Amino acid sequence: MNIIFFTHRLIYGGGEKVQNWLAGNLVSAGHTVYYATPNLDDKFKDELKKVQLADKVKAIEYPWGIKKKRPIKYILSVKKLYKQYDINLLINFGGTLFEEVIARSMGIKVLLSERCDPTYHKDLHQLLTNIQFKFANGYVFQTPEAAAYYGKRAVRVGKVIPNPIIDKLGEPQFDNLRKEIVSVGRLSKEKNQEGLIEAFSIFHKKHSDYKLKLYGSGPLEGLFKQRIKELSLEGFVEIIKGKTNISELIKGAELFVLNSFTEGMPNVLIEAMSMGILSISTDCPIYGPRLLVNHGENAFLTPVEQPDKLAELMCYAVEHPDEGDKIRHTAIGIRDRLRSDKIFEEWNNYIISL
Repeated sequence: MNIIFFTHRLIYGGGEKVQNWLAGNLVSAGHTVYYATPNLDDKFKDELKKVQLADKVKAIEYPWGIKKKRPIKYILSVKKLYKQYDINLLINFGGTLFEEVIARSMGIKVLLSERCDPTYHKDLHQLLTNIQFKFANGYVFQTPEAAAYYGKRAVRVGKVIPNPIIDKLGEPQFDNLRKEIVSVGRLSKEKNQEGLIEAFSIFHKKHSDYKLKLYGSGPLEGLFKQRIKELSLEGFVEIIKGKTNISELIKGAELFVLNSFTEGMPNVLIEAMSMGILSISTDCPIYGPRLLVNHGENAFLTPVEQPDKLAELMCYAVEHPDEGDKIRHTAIGIRDRLRSDKIFEEWNNYIISL
């Protein structure tokens, strides 16, 4: 089968990570995969190497830049591209309605995958996404709640598939833990690291020997640094940017916290649990964390946007080491549950069924 993805970026967040994993596995399963990008430049080629797809997917350029100014020419160009590479299936991790409608007009199947909380989109984006989902042949969702948002047809036709464990992780570490609380994610509003910093300032009053390390970069870095200074937490809270070996860096930390307003199915939480790090996540829509966590058994859930409750749970976690040790050992069971080969088999079977 000839499968195409339209992608502007390869290294950004969880959605891109899962897309790259899926593309590589589809090639290994015998499919031909094309990555269509607006700029097939050295930067894109370098990113293909970094995500280990340079010798797997076939990268092609398409004229995204003329879409708004010359839509008719754009439509003809995309049609030509679909014909030239004999495309059978378009898989959209986001994407736009244009490429989908063109594909459907040519009898090409379309599979959409919602990677976020659909209710979190801005009004216009939400409207266009709703229209987009009406035209697809199939859907992959991360949670039943995400499927239900798009209506009865999405529930009936779609498939709920959790994220896999993608990275090769080392053995879990249960002893000689560092007094560190770690969090991983883009420094942006929806990840709510500001709320985590607030919670840590409360936690810090009782446990001043711990440090908070935030791994990530993003538009709110300056704001967070200012807040750290205002709360007199300099030297206790650190922002660490530009690291690719995150799993190695957070291994051995005593506690992992994900304080997002919204998540699909967070890869960082999956990885933290699989490495035996005692984990806390907000119970945020669309309830991806809830599918991963049995509260008090393999991790903890906390309400969204309640720093007092988060601080209380952080204190409880470090003050009950025996219970924490039991939870850590239970958490690594997620390794088998979300094994890459098991999750890919679900994807491949569903794709073939289309």
